[in-house]
This record gives sequence, structure tokens and C-alpha cells, in this order.
Amino acid sequence: MGPANPLLRPDGGESLPWIALVGPEVEENLSLRHLASSVEAGGLRTELYPFNGPSDLPVLLEALCAEPQPAVAALSLSFQWRAMDVLALAVALRERGFRGHVTAGGHFGSFAWDRVLADFAEVDSICRFESEHTLRELCERVVAGAEWKRLPGLALRDEAGSPYLTAPRQPPDLTSLPWPDRRGPAARCLGHPIAPMIASRGCYANCAFCCIATLHRNSSPSQRHRLRPVEDVADEMAWLHRERGVEIFIFHDDNFFLPRHDDSLRRIEALGAALEARGVTRFATVVKARPNDVTEPVFRAMKERLQLIRLFLGVESTTQQGCTTLRRGVAASASSEALRTLEALDLYVCFNMLVFDPDASVEGLLDNLAFMERHGQHPSNFGRVELYAGTPLLERMQAEGRAQGDYLGWSYDQATPEMQRVFELSMRAFYERNFSGRALANRLQSTRFDVEIARHFHPDVFRPAWLQAARELSRRLAADSARGVREIVAHVRGHESRDGDDDLVGQLSARLRHCESEIDRQATSLEREVSQAVGATCDHAPVKGIPVVRRPGDEPRIRETVAGCGVAAG
Repeated sequence: MGPANPLLRPDGGESLPWIALVGPEVEENLSLRHLASSVEAGGLRTELYPFNGPSDLPVLLEALCAEPQPAVAALSLSFQWRAMDVLALAVALRERGFRGHVTAGGHFGSFAWDRVLADFAEVDSICRFESEHTLRELCERVVAGAEWKRLPGLALRDEAGSPYLTAPRQPPDLTSLPWPDRRGPAARCLGHPIAPMIASRGCYANCAFCCIATLHRNSSPSQRHRLRPVEDVADEMAWLHRERGVEIFIFHDDNFFLPRHDDSLRRIEALGAALEARGVTRFATVVKARPNDVTEPVFRAMKERLQLIRLFLGVESTTQQGCTTLRRGVAASASSEALRTLEALDLYVCFNMLVFDPDASVEGLLDNLAFMERHGQHPSNFGRVELYAGTPLLERMQAEGRAQGDYLGWSYDQATPEMQRVFELSMRAFYERNFSGRALANRLQSTRFDVEIARHFHPDVFRPAWLQAARELSRRLAADSARGVREIVAHVRGHESRDGDDDLVGQLSARLRHCESEIDRQATSLEREVSQAVGATCDHAPVKGIPVVRRPGDEPRIRETVAGCGVAAG
């Protein structure tokens, strides 16, 4: 179906009831934008409000509490690690006199619905799972003053204040949904407009830690991986290409591929042919894949037919223990085999490593570090497996009595005191590099992306030395990270007392920051050289990194967050 046009408002829209959708928007947030187009298809006006951190709270309050207020404020509760920010907004809205209906949705809200509704009277309802139809119908009924409490797909409270669920709702037919709302300018990389896309929802795999697999397994067990028709995907890409000049399509499918390689190959060929028939010939794609999706024929087709220029490979762990704990469903050797194939095809790959998990050992950590270093030409990052609402891994940790904290932020200790100490020291020393807003481990993904864009779209000015330089920067960072963690391991094994831990972190952090400063300087120089040669600069969104690790007591509670931002009433 074609795109909804949010800019065409009857009589300017000023006097009409309207709906506010609030959530992260470091790039076009497809979940919010699908919701917006679905609500607008029902005849209601929507406005999108970015909420990327606590500093946005005052601006959001001014916008949502000004007259005329929205009839419904729909808050994204997708990311568990952002739940406190979002619930702080709900509290502050009520304190400022917001009169409308406050609803929430997303992965976290879908699973923590009972606790959220029990603890936060400010939230009126939660739209569970895939909510395009649920939110549209809720908004229509709220605006009309009609009964809404019997709508399927909701969590709400009964007259006694106890949370309960209405009847479940089947996920929407992907062919029935309008395309996502595309208001606002497109991001650009070296002058080339970018658009996020999805060609499917869900994933055929069943990893124990994955919130996406959990959501689709619970919302529709028989349809955990649903595909859009190739013709519809091609129509949307052609419209974006023609109307918005989009040349780079970043597919946010949780898995772009199918369980059978032959099926993946046929779908790739069909999409390539459909794009060619629509005149879309100068473009590039970015996708995600599991290691077992990678074969030479499939990825040669991705490169030649869909002009793939970056792949995010779900490595996670290269030890048998890690693959078993995470229930990855792949052999420990699968990532190495996949990278050999991808390197032979000269494809840009980046990946994350979940080197700290509930069963991880120091030996396994060292094995994973060796993998990162061995494949250092590919930008990578490392961190801990987190416990997400509803996942089998969280249920296991709760059953074992190892889950710490509460539903707003679960944590856990590593399997042994030795591994726990290594983890704690690593997080302290590597926070700036791996997790901060300036995380160099993530920034190098964008540096390499600039080079790949120049190689793909500007072969006349492209210099092979740029690619060599980008790969070398990644190698240096990977080697330095591996060296730093090994130093932590040696310290822990050589010092039973924690007395010297602070000195180690201080000295190691200083060396890590010095290395980062040098690499950052050279990355900036490389990006500048590429952009000057191409004659354009980049405006692409930051690469998403691994969420910051949270431990019990690290975060202020919700109402303290409100007060600390200076947004409470009075």
C-alpha cells in the first residue's frame, strides 16, 4: 500500500483532535512511524516527538501540555533500559496537568504490563505486541468518547484498580498496513539520502536472550517470522527512491534471511528483478544476518543483485558454551566460517560480542577476544548479555535466584567470583570506549561506512588507501581492546586482594583513552578526506551501540528522575 501523507491536514489540523507519539528518534523510528501512518489512516492527525534521553523531558512537557493537548499520548516502552525515562515522562505529564489518555507499548510494555499498571497510575493502558490496529482503534474511541476497554490487545485496570488483559489480537497482515510515515528530512551519508526499511517481522530463530524472538513467539507462535510480499517491498523502495531520492536502504529486519538458503536466494533474486523493473538501479543496502545464513551464493547475490555494502553479523559468541547458553542454534565455528565467506566476497561486516554471559568463563572470554582480534579489520564491540522482560534467559535466572534488581532493570553476577571481578573492572575501564555516547567502538562503524559509500557510489574518486586505513583503525582498536582485557585477567589472577583494582583501572583507562584519542584523530582525518573528495558531508544517525550496563542502585528511581530534571509541578 502507498504511504500515508501526514502533511495533508483538513483545515490545517489546528482545531482537530490529535495524537502524540513519543519515542527514540536518532533515525527514523519505524515502529513509531508505522503506528503514525496507521492512526492517520483512521482519519486522526499525529505528531511525532523524539525522546532520546532525560534532557528531552522539559521540551516534551511543554509541547504535550500546551493547549490544545493531544487526546492520546502514546509512549514507546520498547527498550527496557529506557523504561525509567519513559515512565518519568508519564509521571511528569500528570503532574503538569495533562488530561489526555496515556498509553504505552513495545516489547517491554508488552511483558511488564502488570507491574507498570500496578505501579504507575499515570498510565491508562498498554497496547501489547504489534499494535497498529490496537492503537488506531483506541485513539478513535478515545477521541469519540466511546467505550474502549473491550478492545482486544490491551492491558488495563479493572474498577478495583487491578491490571488485566483483554482478548489477544492477532498480528496484522503486513500487506494491509500503510507504509511508515516519512515526514521530515531523510538522513544522508556523503550526500546520499538514507531510509530505514523492513521486509519482514520476527525471526525464525529462538535465542534465549532475544526480546524480539520472545515478542513474536508470544504474540503469534505459528507466525514468528512473517514476510512482506517482494512486490510491496519493491514498491516502497521505488517510491522512496523517486519521491525522496533515497539511495541507501537500511533494512532493520531482525533477520533478512530465511531458514533455507535456496528460499533466501529466490527472494533476493525476485527483489532485485522487481527493483530493476521499477527503474531502481543506483542504490545500496544494509542488512542483518545470523552466521548460518551466510553462503557464497546467497551473499554473492546480495552483493550483485541488492548491492549490499554493509552486513551486521550476529556473532554474539564463538565458544560452544556461549552458543549453548544463548541458545543460538549454531555451531561455535559458524561465525568463523561465515566471515571467511564474507571476506572472500570483499564485504564490509561489523559485529558485537556478548563475551560476558551467565555461564561465561575466563577461558571462554579469552577465546572470544582472540576471535575479535583475528578478525580485527571488521568494526566490533563487546559487552554483557542483558536480561530482557519475558525472555527464557530471564526466566532461567529468576528460577536460579540469580536475577538481581526489579522489572525496571535486571542484573546478575557472573558465574564465578573471578569472572565477576574481570567483568566489573572491564566495564569501568571500557565504558568510554564501548558504551558512552562517544563510543569509539561504534564510531568506527560509521567511519568505515563513509569509505564504503565512497567506494560504491564514487568509484571515480575512490582511493583504495581509504579502505586500508579504515580496516587498520579497526584492527588497532580490536587489538588494543583484547590487550586491555587480557591485562585485567592477568591482574585478577595475580592479585587475590582488590586493593590494587582502582590503580589498575586508572592506569589502564589512561592508556585506553590515549589510544582512542589517536584513533579518533585519524578517523576524523579519514572522514574529512573522503568527504572532501566526494564533495559532501555526512548527516547519518549514530550507530546504535550496546546499552550501558546497569547494576542495582546505579539509577535514580522514577520520581527522582522527574525532580532531577526540574520538570515536576510547582
